Amino acid sequence: MRSPFRIPALALGLLAVAGCSQLFQRETDQDVRLVVLISVDQFPHYLYERYASVYTGGLKRLRDQGRIYTDAVFEYAETWTSAGHPTMSTGMNPWKHGIAGNSWYEHVDGEWESVSSVADDRVEILGVPGKTGRSPKNLIVSGLADWVLAADSQALAVTVSGKYTASVLLGGQSNASHIYWYEDDVGRFVTSSYYRDVYPDWVTRFNDEALQSFHAADSVWECTVPQELRGLARRDDADYENYGANFTFPHRFADEVEDIDDPAAYYDWWDHTPALDGAILALAREAVTNLLLGQQDKVDYLGVGLSQLDRVGHNFGPISLEQLDAVMHLDRELAKFFEFLDEVVGSDNYVVALTSDHGVVEIPEYRLELGEPGRLVMSREVREALADVQEAATRPRDGRREAVIQAVKDLDYVADVITLEQLAGPESSDSFVALFQRSYYPGRVRGPIARHGLFVRLTEGSHGGPEVTTHGTPYLYDRHVPLSFMGPGVRTGVSNDPVGIVDVAPTLARLGGLPFPDGLEGRPLLESED
Repeated sequence: MRSPFRIPALALGLLAVAGCSQLFQRETDQDVRLVVLISVDQFPHYLYERYASVYTGGLKRLRDQGRIYTDAVFEYAETWTSAGHPTMSTGMNPWKHGIAGNSWYEHVDGEWESVSSVADDRVEILGVPGKTGRSPKNLIVSGLADWVLAADSQALAVTVSGKYTASVLLGGQSNASHIYWYEDDVGRFVTSSYYRDVYPDWVTRFNDEALQSFHAADSVWECTVPQELRGLARRDDADYENYGANFTFPHRFADEVEDIDDPAAYYDWWDHTPALDGAILALAREAVTNLLLGQQDKVDYLGVGLSQLDRVGHNFGPISLEQLDAVMHLDRELAKFFEFLDEVVGSDNYVVALTSDHGVVEIPEYRLELGEPGRLVMSREVREALADVQEAATRPRDGRREAVIQAVKDLDYVADVITLEQLAGPESSDSFVALFQRSYYPGRVRGPIARHGLFVRLTEGSHGGPEVTTHGTPYLYDRHVPLSFMGPGVRTGVSNDPVGIVDVAPTLARLGGLPFPDGLEGRPLLESED
């Protein structure tokens, strides 16, 4: 049954174009037919540069043939996956696009309700009964995919990823797009009834044939890093990796799960290795081939969310040998993907941007080894802190809030407490508070004490949560990410100018000859350098 909540593609297109002042003719000496946005999940700039000497494939090609921005940052504090993807695809920060994080709280009928960024119980996952549906219902603004569809009624927009958050939020608001992601409990690429009623034959065929060959080939994750390059990573026997178990190569499925006969256990193990990125790019190639993306007289859009550096990084850390292996795997897979686009679309007919949705802090234990500040906030400590906050909140009304703030500030891993009034007020002269302001969307609050109207900045090097390491802070290791463009209209070289990830979508739009809305926070980068 078709969703009654779909946004008609034509109506959305009219809305998107109505606010566009950047109307212009495409350059006559260019024929861009495909705009490609690649997001590499959890790829901090420091890691991208650390491993530059090992690149021989797609990452090297981007460095050699593209334009590299060395000072590209997210301009907000809460650097989560769901916030990063719409920032790069809409030209807006969270305070404008509405996606405050992976989840948040909303006050509904006098109660606080937890909201997942793209969950939508009005729709369903096709072929997976009982799974929560996904849609962009919480995305407030249009994105690059919408601008492409609005510019030409025959254009196509496609996204593929290992995560539903990336696919949905790279795909904009329209229901007219092809949006697919890997669902690890069923081991297939899926979509939502928001987008389609049935799977196209080419997606079903890929799931039944090509994807199964990927699954079958990778029950052991062997290290492919040459011995002479392994010194770029830290030692492989650090017992603070992977929760203190199975932290050295090789990683065997049979040794690392409890039930080797459970297919879901295998899919979950497999999608925490570099193998899934190869499958994502293979499905992207199928989309280009079967939908003729970039092969007709129009501009199409392809968004690709590569998820494996995030999953490997959370378990093993960014400087681990596992992450070096994953980066080298990514480099090889991107080379094949660009070569495919050269052959099928033509090297002069597509433009590509590559960036990341956030960085990551190194594992605290390793930071301490280096003499840098590091602090893992244990779950027990969080529970105790929340109990103290709740106790302070029961005190007499006069001075109650001050007591709550003081209870939080007394924690050794808290650098500052920011109030809702500060977030909702005029732009702050305090750079950290200003970053938090750009993370805050009214009515959507994040964090364990956000329901008290308070927001916490952790001390540098600290993190909490179940993972070995994570992100989500305003520090540069989480905000500073790679950014590069390649294709016709892109001047090769390196720029050290400070830029924002909000600049990605308008830059790609300009390169593709596409109109885009007024009032974006981002700007087309390349023309500003003329």
